[in-house]
Amino acid sequence: MTQRLTRLTAAILTLPSLSLADETHTQTAAPEGHAPIMVMGDHMHQAGEYMVSLRQMNMRMTGNISGTNKLSDAQVLGQPNDNAMMPANLRVVPQKMDMEMTMLGAMYAPNDTITLLAMVMQIDNDMVLQSYQGMMGDTPCASTFVSKTSGTGDTIIGALFRGGATSNGQWHSGLAVSLPTGAIDKTGRPMTPMGCAQATMDMRLPYPMQMGSGSYELKPSLTYTGDWQKWGGWRVGAQANATLRLNDNDEDYRLGDKFEVQGWAMKNLTPYASASLRLDASHQGKMDGCDAAISLPVPTAQSRSSGGTYANLSLGINFIGQSGMLRDHRLALEYVMPVHQDANGVQMKRDETLTLGWQKAF
Repeated sequence: MTQRLTRLTAAILTLPSLSLADETHTQTAAPEGHAPIMVMGDHMHQAGEYMVSLRQMNMRMTGNISGTNKLSDAQVLGQPNDNAMMPANLRVVPQKMDMEMTMLGAMYAPNDTITLLAMVMQIDNDMVLQSYQGMMGDTPCASTFVSKTSGTGDTIIGALFRGGATSNGQWHSGLAVSLPTGAIDKTGRPMTPMGCAQATMDMRLPYPMQMGSGSYELKPSLTYTGDWQKWGGWRVGAQANATLRLNDNDEDYRLGDKFEVQGWAMKNLTPYASASLRLDASHQGKMDGCDAAISLPVPTAQSRSSGGTYANLSLGINFIGQSGMLRDHRLALEYVMPVHQDANGVQMKRDETLTLGWQKAF
């Protein structure tokens, strides 16, 4: 990914003159005309316009936390195992996890007041875990093991509705539905504590290794964007959104509802590049119910270890082209740093997230 980003960035920086139209495509605008690349549904289009986008998100997690406290492996092993009578405590500890998500999106405006949107995604999970020998104690197996899953995630379809104007900008609302197209029955063969041997049969993997929620979800949003010239020409925005689970899935559980607020500011650096700063905060409730087939003695298989409150600070850079082969193309990069984590139960600690995105409006 780093080599690919370097090549694309170098190509854009060689362009002599770059700019792009703003979200209505009626006038020339600076490259801060769109929100940071990981903000979804930030802008609308005029009748007949459409846009395609491609985002590649890479998230890294290492170690474990409970609430705001970092836990050692020994502390994780002291946690009860809710999934079975034996072993009484957890015996497998996640060490690190990489999640890659590729998101393909499209937007189309049948008229000036409504913009339709859709998004599909591919997810690849890679988790390294350490098993500990026997039913108790803190003697590790000789080596760690890797658990992997991949597949199509949930599908999002919806619409944005033009609102009104303010003294500095405009606002719009959104309503989308997430369809449960991602599998929730992915299996693997983990290393078991008994004998430190690979399982002889496939076992259903824990919740974070699954591709989707399994539930239909309602996703409302409200977005504001504007230009604050008195602050030196910053482009600013704010958004509130939610994910509301509408039903228990086929395995008799539903993930907790999620609520998020975020705000951002963007400033042009050159006629063809801008930088962005974004702060987001979210809260997700605990899981309701559990999957009886997920029974491994690992924190990620415990239904109580789900949801929490998180906040992130993100830095981004955006390039927009007008001439040559890159005319009307947008390339953006955003780096996300956690600033607050308060997890329910025992969960993996979130590290950095890096997103590379491309957009093209027609």
